[in-house]
Amino acid sequence: MESGSYQSTCVGSRAFPAPIMPEPLAGGKLHEVATLKVVPDPGALAEWLLQRGLDTARWGQDADTKGVGKFHKELQLGESGLEVWRTADGKMQPVRVTHVLRAKVCSPASYERGIFLFNTWQQFACGRTRTRNALLSEKLSMDEVPLEDHLHEVCVRAVTMEEMQRITDAPFKIGPHAHAPLYDPEYKCPVTVEAEHFIDYTIEVENSKSYPGLLTAYHLYTVDIVCQGLPGVNFNSLEFDHPDENGDRKLKYVHAWNWLEWSQIQRYLFEGSELKERKGKGSFPNEAALTSWLGQFDLDVDNWGKDGKSKPVQALLNEVENQECQLELWGRHDGVALLMRVVHVLQLKVQSTDPRLAGKFLFNTWRQAHNGGQRPCNRIMTEKLSSEKGPFDKERFITAAAQAIERQFRYLMDVHFQLHPGETVTAEELTASGVEICSTKFTDHHYDVEESNSFTGMQTMYHLYGMELEVDGLPLADFTSVDWRPNRARAPIINGWRWVTWPETLDILHAHARVLERQDAAGVQTSEENAQRISASVSMLGRLQILFDNHLGDEAEGKESSAAAKGGSNHRVMETVEVQNLLRKLQDTFAGLQSSCSNRQGGRSRNRSLIAKRLPPGMVSRMASNVITSQRFLEEEAEMQHKRLTPISSARSSAGSEEPMGQRTSMASESDGRGLEKMSSLPEEAHGRALRRGRTWVAALGIGGLQVAMCAVLLGQVHNPICLACVCASLAASVGVS
Repeated sequence: MESGSYQSTCVGSRAFPAPIMPEPLAGGKLHEVATLKVVPDPGALAEWLLQRGLDTARWGQDADTKGVGKFHKELQLGESGLEVWRTADGKMQPVRVTHVLRAKVCSPASYERGIFLFNTWQQFACGRTRTRNALLSEKLSMDEVPLEDHLHEVCVRAVTMEEMQRITDAPFKIGPHAHAPLYDPEYKCPVTVEAEHFIDYTIEVENSKSYPGLLTAYHLYTVDIVCQGLPGVNFNSLEFDHPDENGDRKLKYVHAWNWLEWSQIQRYLFEGSELKERKGKGSFPNEAALTSWLGQFDLDVDNWGKDGKSKPVQALLNEVENQECQLELWGRHDGVALLMRVVHVLQLKVQSTDPRLAGKFLFNTWRQAHNGGQRPCNRIMTEKLSSEKGPFDKERFITAAAQAIERQFRYLMDVHFQLHPGETVTAEELTASGVEICSTKFTDHHYDVEESNSFTGMQTMYHLYGMELEVDGLPLADFTSVDWRPNRARAPIINGWRWVTWPETLDILHAHARVLERQDAAGVQTSEENAQRISASVSMLGRLQILFDNHLGDEAEGKESSAAAKGGSNHRVMETVEVQNLLRKLQDTFAGLQSSCSNRQGGRSRNRSLIAKRLPPGMVSRMASNVITSQRFLEEEAEMQHKRLTPISSARSSAGSEEPMGQRTSMASESDGRGLEKMSSLPEEAHGRALRRGRTWVAALGIGGLQVAMCAVLLGQVHNPICLACVCASLAASVGVS
């Protein structure tokens, strides 16, 4: 029995940094490590576990469980270890420990292009086939831990002695006319391991299904293994079992290997992923703790907030503590871990009550931050939602929308207003606008997955909740707003707003896309020019090397004929050799830069693919199920939306058919009734403005009705003044004018 820190089982070092333990072992301490001296047999193992709070009486009796003897055999063979952890709350937790190598096997040429071997299916010796969709994986024995001391030997064993023992053609498969081949002791694997590069080390913890009550900690090491002798096309391999008691080695698996780009492999590895961990308010005591936790992922957090575009780690911590976002860790123990930031956002389509702006809404075209930098936004109004007080319903959405309007439109300025560097403005210098919401309508919920603009490299799932607002008191022309909030002590955010229609928004976005395309084309051209310069430099260095070698040879001949200068010549020869080595290093450096530049050009379009396209649809759907509302609310709003659209569809289907004037009047009255009911749900102080807006529209429609009647007179369709009066009365009644 041993005790100590976690490094007694898994050594962290400069090459293999010790990862952060996930829940429920986060913040815990390794208390004990069981050895075969302590648990020499299954009975001793069962007693040892019972003393530490784990009863194994049902192991091997319940369905899909294994007995204590099976677990003890794992310990004997070194396939797993046994530890006891003291969790953060003081509980003693037995933990089964396994170490697994995940290998991205490739050739030197495919490694440069980001293409690796992927095991698509396996076939047993009996002929049964199963889908695998995994990298080459191999369990490590406890004697091979720490892995960094045995990395090359483990990689050679995993490739040449296990899953790729024997190479065969891709069409090979066991069937009625193709029996399982026999082991050939004379066969020598043509594959050799040339190099191995450590990529990642993570730990995943889950409840063991085979041994109930026992946690299993999977130590996962991801390594790039560069091999010579691999076929350049898809192929199969034969893996034979270890010798039995008679010395025979039977076929264990037929493996199918496909060459795939890493982005394609990631999509397969994400399939079947589950939510492993969710971090929210209270998960991190300070910025340093969050930075340390993020360090286990491929994120350049050291440069966050330093490039003028991204935000620092403290900003992410503020979001988590304010419950404006959550951090979710998804994955499977033989797949790829994915960190996802989950944000709930309210999207507001803001319209004016003034009929002169009918059909237009506000579009946020640009934003100026506290540092004076201005960047384009090109979106409708958005506001992050906090999940602090349970699920959202209709009233909470209306409240959140009112708060967003109050915060973002409290101070309105002219369209040219900006803050120059060094210029300050206080809230006391500004005049409140007094804008008010007259009506609200929840429209839809959808989601999107993309890389965060604020936190570089972090994938984010945005839950987007749409609402339409009609607001009174907004300017008729384009304007700016000063968004000043209590938590922004340094300076306010200036937003530029523009009244647009949907076609105008498309024009704005298309223009922005064209600018990006031109920038991208210029970047590609610059990269190509740099590649040509590097190529020319490599050629010049090669020529310089030839000239220098010739000079060295001539100098050596002259020195042989001059014995008197022998002592000085040795020194010059040493200097010459040193310069020669430096030239070779420069050649290698330029060649590497040239290859890197080519790879960037070839992989440019691939790297720009959206993360959502690399994720399986089922995984995205499971992620999107964590909404901030109740499912019942979304269903009710969808039903209301359907009811609102049904009368419109009915009216369109009956277009062109004659209806009695009284029926149209009745429908108009019902419509007005729904409008009054809608306004009754607004705050009391908003009724007056909503009714004034209604009278404005009624007056406009009444005038329109009179204009129609006048047109009818001019066209000679109405000759009798009494009929003309009836027409005017009917038109006025249809729009509610008495």
